[in-house]
Amino acid sequence: MSDLLSTAAPLSSDISVILQLGAMGLVLVGFVIARRRSFLPHGVVMFLATLLNTGSILVVMVPVALRLGDSSVIGLNMLFRAHAVLGVVVEAAAIYMVADWRFQKPGPTCFQRKNWMLTLTMVWLAELILGLLLYMRLYPVIV
Repeated sequence: MSDLLSTAAPLSSDISVILQLGAMGLVLVGFVIARRRSFLPHGVVMFLATLLNTGSILVVMVPVALRLGDSSVIGLNMLFRAHAVLGVVVEAAAIYMVADWRFQKPGPTCFQRKNWMLTLTMVWLAELILGLLLYMRLYPVIV
């Protein structure tokens, strides 16, 4: 149990929430950078966001998910499954885009993916919200 976020969560889960919020912050910074047409820094920032997300998933979320399995907490299974499915989609798409980019200067393929990137950002935000709801459901605030 950690007092970092005043919940009953283990320290690793608190740190994971902070990393996920940091990753989303990077995604939003990346959006602003792209709007300024600085595409190489945009790619680097998105790479860092994907790296933070991947680390948090592997180190914290997968072990917690394996430990949870099928929970008897009402409403948790649907939330957990929605978060997991969206998480797999977001992570796979983000890794694919970053891997395909490979720190190259933007080319025609990059600009053709603009709508995909915007959609991925919105789905990533939705997935983050589901994750925060799951976190709050699993680890209530300690008063």
